Amino acid sequence: MRAGATFATAALLALLSGPAVAEPRWLGCKYNDTAGKSQAFVMVFDDLRGTAALLDGSALVDGTQTSINFQSLRTQFPQFTVTYSRNDGTLSISRSGIGGILTGECRRVAAPPGAPQPR
Repeated sequence: MRAGATFATAALLALLSGPAVAEPRWLGCKYNDTAGKSQAFVMVFDDLRGTAALLDGSALVDGTQTSINFQSLRTQFPQFTVTYSRNDGTLSISRSGIGGILTGECRRVAAPPGAPQPR
């Protein structure tokens, strides 16, 4: 009797639960450049699809070699590589060909008005 009830409960849960749906998350990031001037950008990432993109005007620039896990997000763009710690919101930017690491922070933000949907 107990096994039948357990099976029925499991079957009901399987029927009612749908597939995992990807949810894009937007980050507002700030860092100081080498001259000490504050710079800001917005990026979006999607855990389930393993994608990240930078908002450039009204277009998204996709990152490459993206790695997302429960602790961090790392993605590469043509001029720099971004590493974001999901634990404390710290940001590290490594510029390609120039070297050095710039630091800053990122926080969750709402999608900017008129932003395109991530692919």
